[in-house]
Amino acid sequence: MKMPNFAANAVFAKVRCLYGKRLTAKNYNDLLALHSVNDIAEYLRTKTAYSEIFEGLNVSGEWQRSQLETLLYNKMYNDCESVIRFQKAAGSDLYEYFILKYDTQQIVNVLSSLETKRRDYLFTFPVFYNERSHLNLYRLAQAKTQEDILDGVKGTPYYDTFRDALTKYRVLGNLTVVQAEFRNFLDGEFVKLVAGKKKKTISEKNELGNLYRTMKDVHLIKILYRMKRFTVAPEITDTIRNPLLTHFTPKQIDAMLLAPDAASLDAIVSGTYLGGIVTEQSDRDLSHRADEYLADVFTKAIRRSQDPGTVMFAYCYLCENEIKNIIHIIEGIRYGLSPIEILPMLSGACATK
Repeated sequence: MKMPNFAANAVFAKVRCLYGKRLTAKNYNDLLALHSVNDIAEYLRTKTAYSEIFEGLNVSGEWQRSQLETLLYNKMYNDCESVIRFQKAAGSDLYEYFILKYDTQQIVNVLSSLETKRRDYLFTFPVFYNERSHLNLYRLAQAKTQEDILDGVKGTPYYDTFRDALTKYRVLGNLTVVQAEFRNFLDGEFVKLVAGKKKKTISEKNELGNLYRTMKDVHLIKILYRMKRFTVAPEITDTIRNPLLTHFTPKQIDAMLLAPDAASLDAIVSGTYLGGIVTEQSDRDLSHRADEYLADVFTKAIRRSQDPGTVMFAYCYLCENEIKNIIHIIEGIRYGLSPIEILPMLSGACATK
């Protein structure tokens, strides 16, 4: 459905406003020079647009990483909601993709928490999300076993996918299989939302579809790169064998899957349309270079695209990317890494590289 001009203009205006508040190169370089989680929290509170997340809070105590991470992700959800709401008001259903994405993330977080015993995995979501989520988040938070989680998603769009994924997870013992099943689920739902419920793929002429394909291809390379660096069972590799949306040919995907190590994967990727990720002169490994490439793709989409759906999607990606950058800085500082060691972990950060 084509969005009315006034609604499209509202999306463009809101994204430009929020995008203009992103962290600058100076902000990133300042953050890299700090020495503790408290220092980072104070800097974000006093020097950046993140000041709003600290309103009404006692900021004099000792900050825990998990506390700050929760506040950061809550801001991401609220900022993305403020853009997504315009799409919903204009009659577009694309916002539903983000509801599905956040829901599946919560299911994976709860499953992961059964192993880590960490219980701060559920974030406080905006009203817009809470009203449209297909999950009973309170019930999910009470889950103590895998069966509890499965029971908790009965009657939702995720039940069949999670049931099948859980069967594989119990055999292979690797969370990657669950994440892969949900990625495939989200791809199928994305096609329905963008191309129509009866369509099995998205036209190559569709700008948002092409942006999504590129995102999926870059994520595929990152997953494969991690798999090549560590010993992974062939059954796990098979879970990513047939992506629904990709610019890669089947032959290229098979070659990447069969690559014996990371160096061989580099060589294969260099012969694809993403070859620039490999050939770029950089001291970062392929996974980090892929992140940087994708951040650049989405940044260009925000600046150049005339399609509100594309601009909204690009903004939500970059919003999440910035939160991840801040968390990488927090983790690096906690483990005593120098700014030079932390910097390669950041993507689209504008910091001096």
